[in-house]
Amino acid sequence: MFGASADPYLKKGEWFFGVAARGLRSHDHYNGTVEQVQRQENQTYVINKQYSLDLSGTYAVTRRFSLGLGVPFVRASWSIPIPIAATGTRSEQNAQGLGDTTLTGRYWMFDPDAHRRGNLSLGLGVKAPTGRDDVTDTYPDRTGASPQDKAVDQSIQPGDGGWGAIVEVNGFKRIGRAAYYASGTYLVNPRDTNGTPSLVVGLSPGGVVSAANAPRAVNSVPDQYVLRTGMSFALGQSPFAAALGFRMEGVPRYDLIGDSHGFRRPGYETFAEPGFYYSRGSDTWSLNVPIALTRNRRPDPYTGNAGDATFPNHIYLVSFTHRFGAPAAAPLAGLRPGSGQATKAAKIGRPEACAEPPSPSSPAAP
Repeated sequence: MFGASADPYLKKGEWFFGVAARGLRSHDHYNGTVEQVQRQENQTYVINKQYSLDLSGTYAVTRRFSLGLGVPFVRASWSIPIPIAATGTRSEQNAQGLGDTTLTGRYWMFDPDAHRRGNLSLGLGVKAPTGRDDVTDTYPDRTGASPQDKAVDQSIQPGDGGWGAIVEVNGFKRIGRAAYYASGTYLVNPRDTNGTPSLVVGLSPGGVVSAANAPRAVNSVPDQYVLRTGMSFALGQSPFAAALGFRMEGVPRYDLIGDSHGFRRPGYETFAEPGFYYSRGSDTWSLNVPIALTRNRRPDPYTGNAGDATFPNHIYLVSFTHRFGAPAAAPLAGLRPGSGQATKAAKIGRPEACAEPPSPSSPAAP
């Protein structure tokens, strides 16, 4: 039979360990839903590269309640030709380090023993500002003059500088050898700004910004969200499974709690998300490649400035999970709805790690 466990839920005292890698490259500029093709034609486009490695562990305190810890590591770069007006040599900024860690408690709303083929979990957690929000690198202003050590772009900072609250909803329903899933993760960041000078300051000659750009001189600490839904299904009697889903990642124009001042790139991107899984024993490997469908760079808060942002055409997600700490059960189909945490992920041009789709090959970990 397909899968690793007759029980799709973690047992009391059982552990679920995961490693997830994410990579993307964005260079297509959008203002609203309109691509700014002139940036490519004039060779003035930004190249934003982001790579992350998330280590996560989930412990089943009881049959229905679990605690999950997520620790991300980030490496990213942001580059643009400078001088911008004269299309000069591409100048690159780099950042790397520990990201913002998360601790999340999840609870199955219905008795796992009575709801083996479908359930709903709610999660509440906290995001700690363990990642630096003020990493610097040496780069010139937009005229190509005065290279100095300055704060890098907000999108590649390992952390955002604020304590946050995480709200999660995950649900699944198994029908035959297929599983339907839906999940949502929202990161509430009450802090307004973090005090780090924005890229507007870094690229301005002498670090002096105009009155019009003054509201964008300091980085904001924005909320973030990820929504996902789709279906996964076993491929015959093999240890392989496939999935096809819909994904949406974004930064809202206004935060749910607190003010929304400072520099941010509000907007969202939607994806079609195919995935493939391989399961052996208590281990599962997965590959997901979200492919862009729509992009929308929304206006800045308060000022209504249109701005622009780069969006990736696709994202690579690779993960490995291992279940241990409880007696092995007889092989039978299992399921794991998404169990990742929102860390730095939903930022436009740099989403963050989020819940992965359920696979018939792995257990459910709320």
